[in-house]
Amino acid sequence: MSAADDLTPSQREAVEHFEGPLLVLAGPGSGKTRVITRRIARLIERGVDPRAILAITFTNKASREMAERVQKLLPGSRVWVSTFHRFCARMLREQGRAVGLEANFSIFDTSEQHQLLKQVLHDQDIDATHFPPAKVGQRISQAKNELITPERYREMYQERVGDHFQSVVSRVYPEYQKRLLAANAVDFDDLLVHMAILLQQHEELRRMWDRRFRFVLVDEYQDTNRAQYQIVAQLSQELPNLCATGDPDQSIYGWRGAQIENILRFERDFPQVRVVRLEDNFRSTPEILRAADTLIAHNRQRKHKTLKSNRPAGAPVEFRRYDDGRQEADSIAAEIHDLVKSGQRRWSDFAIFYRVNALSRSLETSLARRKIPFQLAGGVAFYERSEVKDLLAYLRLIENPQDRAAFQRVVNVPTRGIGKTSLDRMLRWSDEVQIPMLEVARSAGRIPKLPKRAAAALRQFADLIDELAHVARTGLVVDLLQAVLARTGYGHHWTVDASEEDMQRKSNVDELISAARQYDEQTTREPANDIPALTGFLESASLAQDLDSLDAESGAVTLMTLHAAKGLEFPCVYLVAVEQNLIPHERSLRNNDPSQLEEERRLLFVGITRAEESLVLTHTLRRELHGRSLSTIPSDFFNEVDAIHRDCGGTDFPLDDVEEEPARPLRAREKLPPATTVADKADRLSALRAAMGDGRPLLTTGAALQSGVLQAAELPQGFALGMQVRHPRYGLGTVVEVSGMSRHRTVTVEFAADERRESFIAAKCPLQPVGLR
Repeated sequence: MSAADDLTPSQREAVEHFEGPLLVLAGPGSGKTRVITRRIARLIERGVDPRAILAITFTNKASREMAERVQKLLPGSRVWVSTFHRFCARMLREQGRAVGLEANFSIFDTSEQHQLLKQVLHDQDIDATHFPPAKVGQRISQAKNELITPERYREMYQERVGDHFQSVVSRVYPEYQKRLLAANAVDFDDLLVHMAILLQQHEELRRMWDRRFRFVLVDEYQDTNRAQYQIVAQLSQELPNLCATGDPDQSIYGWRGAQIENILRFERDFPQVRVVRLEDNFRSTPEILRAADTLIAHNRQRKHKTLKSNRPAGAPVEFRRYDDGRQEADSIAAEIHDLVKSGQRRWSDFAIFYRVNALSRSLETSLARRKIPFQLAGGVAFYERSEVKDLLAYLRLIENPQDRAAFQRVVNVPTRGIGKTSLDRMLRWSDEVQIPMLEVARSAGRIPKLPKRAAAALRQFADLIDELAHVARTGLVVDLLQAVLARTGYGHHWTVDASEEDMQRKSNVDELISAARQYDEQTTREPANDIPALTGFLESASLAQDLDSLDAESGAVTLMTLHAAKGLEFPCVYLVAVEQNLIPHERSLRNNDPSQLEEERRLLFVGITRAEESLVLTHTLRRELHGRSLSTIPSDFFNEVDAIHRDCGGTDFPLDDVEEEPARPLRAREKLPPATTVADKADRLSALRAAMGDGRPLLTTGAALQSGVLQAAELPQGFALGMQVRHPRYGLGTVVEVSGMSRHRTVTVEFAADERRESFIAAKCPLQPVGLR
């Protein structure tokens, strides 16, 4: 069977495209991974060397899935499928000397970045209380993602009046970067920045890699930042065979540097591009897609497409309201429990999404009370656990003797009698003589005022690392790890009168040994481009992601943020706390930035389109958050979703009765014959909409449907473009513009009598939709 068989017409068009730029606009659930992997296989069928194909995505999960699918299609093919960061790490190990890096460089995690920043702040007499390392690090990360060098940043902000924070960062950033290079280390952003600089400033390398990777395929192109955009562009100059796959409607990472403009301007960057739209959805029911489509249609920064479900009709999207977060969590947990115990569902069918992690607490409590198994995405990742980081620090120091952070972490773990004062004296001496700390430890007797006992302990520690380095050169990673445990005595005390915590820590160490053994077995089968085994193992650990440990077959309910849900799918989804100041987040409302508001809408769109069969969105009247009990109002995004809504677990659902500024609601009742089925009820709704002559969404309570009475949305802000309305003074008119959110929402109407246009505050205007009384 050819790689182009068994595809929809649009999928086949993308797969069969050969040379030249290609933009695949792939809606959620449209089979984009299938298209990418089939395209790779088709290129190989047409004679392209697999080693000339580079496929890049953002998550390890997506990377593994692509690689596995390619292997199933063409066993033995050596296509390079990688994340951006892993690809850049490998290229820098080949050519990193051009930017000051040796091949054995370390990759600092977030906590190590913050520790280094804390040291820089201290040495520059900057108060870390007023300038927290995390906040300074975030600004440096933003600068790197925008390819702003330390020198350029200093020029931009050092003397800027009235912006003290940026001025402080302009002092810290250059020193932070200097110390990273001195430790032969990078942070996550550096992997991208150094690669972009290599390609921009070293034409021979750029030309070599451009020829090496004849075909480049980039998944989730809407999530690329400036550095990633530059890397891809530089690799696609002589041979612009770039296939970008993505969806502007799913661009949700602007807060960490992603630029939606990269995909929106693709056709300007590559004028000869072929554009293919994947609009057939194989994941969700028509009801769910309708809700998603009508929501996202309110965004302007997008490329139009219409999602078409290939699944039969299903249950309507449900909107529920609860009194508080506890009732919300208890109701959801009880429903999940009953559906599983009755045999209708499995635990793993369910996912609960929320905007911020703080919302998980009540859900965890309610699930645990009913003994419902659950997994929490984004919790403490395996490689972030203390004992795992200790052992990895040993391996890092063995691999990279210049790694100052690793040295400081393990020099006195287990305890060797090296006190804080002695270590501080050693640090200052290392800085003064400009020699790495491990080298200083070998001649510790030369350090001024260092006690003889501490000097002896430091020399013994250096000898230990040298011995272990010999093991690293002659054995497997698992052998080295076990040698570290044996020769340091790390964790031996856990087996004596072991507590529950000690047993857990030992289990984590055992799991790390298993990971090392599996890596050794894998590299024995598939050598990793001449990268030493220890280097490759440490790289894999450094680039591990929170979601890597997420198990789709765990037999557990999944709890996660909306951002973490990207790329996943579940039969049943609960999307909780769809409330103003949460989604959209208060930051987007406070800044009054339309682009931020559109990203919040995209985030809700992503959450909705993760659902396959069942979708429930909830809000509460009050919510415990940030240590306070707060009154809440439904998200304004509710007004933008055109779907059948029914109340099945909360209280009645007229949204206007919890507005901060209550206004006279729009009310209408239309008597209809009793409806007996869901389909019948849907027909009644459609008929009433048609009678109104507009596409205005109707929100109905379950009670209203059962009685045969349909109630139009009691929403003072429920106006839509094209709606026919009546004003007591100006007469009949048409809504031509709706803008703003919440209490600032305005509606502009063009009146038929004299074609005049008037704007009104939606919450207070006397407009009435035509046909409602």
